[in-house]
Amino acid sequence: MTRRAIGSENPFEDVYGYSRAVRAGAHIYVSGTTPREADLGADAYTQTRSALSIVEFALADLDARFDDVVRTTIYTTDLSDLDGIARAHAETFRNIRPASTVVQVTALTPAAAKVEIEVTAVTV
Repeated sequence: MTRRAIGSENPFEDVYGYSRAVRAGAHIYVSGTTPREADLGADAYTQTRSALSIVEFALADLDARFDDVVRTTIYTTDLSDLDGIARAHAETFRNIRPASTVVQVTALTPAAAKVEIEVTAVTV
């Protein structure tokens, strides 16, 4: 099986020892992804769209796309933001319908993040 990892420019990858995304054969795992720094002060909808755009680039770097996504896990610091999160998720995945879980957590890093998204994809 072929394994390929990609990184981002986040210095924490070296500190923590992880990759933005890893492809192992047909399976792709995208690490927890928070919004771009410019979007951290925005509402949960905007933060979710921002994080998903980063995920989309990671998938593309590993020769995949949103149509290949089979699972999403969304971490949020406030379930009262679920309407905005769900709207952004549906705009991306309405016709794809991956398995999905939403979990409320006490904090994310960076602290201004309201949303963090993990994605699993399988290419055929």
